[in-house]
Amino acid sequence: MTGAQLMRGAAAVLLAAGGLAWMNSLGSLQLPSVLAYSGIVILCGGIVTVFLPAKWSGFSRRFHGLLTGVVFGGALFAAGWFWPVRTVHISAPATRLDAFMPTYDFHERHELAIHAPAEHVRESLHTVSFADIGMMQTLVRIRAIAMGQLRRPANQGAPMSVPILEVIKDPRSGLFPLEDTPGELVFGLAGQPWHNVAVRLKPEEFCAWARPGAVKIAVNFVMEDAGGGWSRVFTETRVAAIDEAARRKMAKYWTLIYPGTGMVRRRLLEAVRVRAEKP
Repeated sequence: MTGAQLMRGAAAVLLAAGGLAWMNSLGSLQLPSVLAYSGIVILCGGIVTVFLPAKWSGFSRRFHGLLTGVVFGGALFAAGWFWPVRTVHISAPATRLDAFMPTYDFHERHELAIHAPAEHVRESLHTVSFADIGMMQTLVRIRAIAMGQLRRPANQGAPMSVPILEVIKDPRSGLFPLEDTPGELVFGLAGQPWHNVAVRLKPEEFCAWARPGAVKIAVNFVMEDAGGGWSRVFTETRVAAIDEAARRKMAKYWTLIYPGTGMVRRRLLEAVRVRAEKP
């Protein structure tokens, strides 16, 4: 192996490590998303080699670079796309989220320490809006394009400045409140998010609702006193598929959206921290 090849290999490793670190900064790494997006990057890299001189790409022929990208990138993407789903069951409920959704197929959890009393954190949560989350409008637009909605609705930006907890109460949002206690807020969504279809449910209907081909989503925010003037706030999102068909569709949808949803939730907690820690 020549020095140039070693340099290219080291650069590829550093690029991969940087990419994984960036994805982890958006949301704790989940293997299906890592595999799928790594496959996309490798596939794109293979396509790029077609336009590069052979001495730059390291392949004797440009076609070899393209073939490598297609084979290895495609294999990684397929591994993430068809990764088996593991269903989790909580046997001893500890939160209200556990009570509403003890069994789920997909989840993400984010936590942050905030130097403020828990009640102050709760007040700040009531005032945070999507406008406080950087890149939110960009992510919404990317999702809309991915779903075939090329035109931007005239009122798309209107809800951004409305507090998120008010959006949850708005029937047009598709979200609905499940339970609201001083220490925990739980809200839900039901339907087919990959088709942007949602059904509004009452809390007493949520657990028993089981429409074929759909999923139920439950999200909570928990504020706990950590002592010494600090609070611990965490948010968890759980998704339960009604049947196997919905589980397969949600698996693909979740694989693609997870980095974005992780970023939104982490930025949301940061926005709460900034507001709560203001003098």
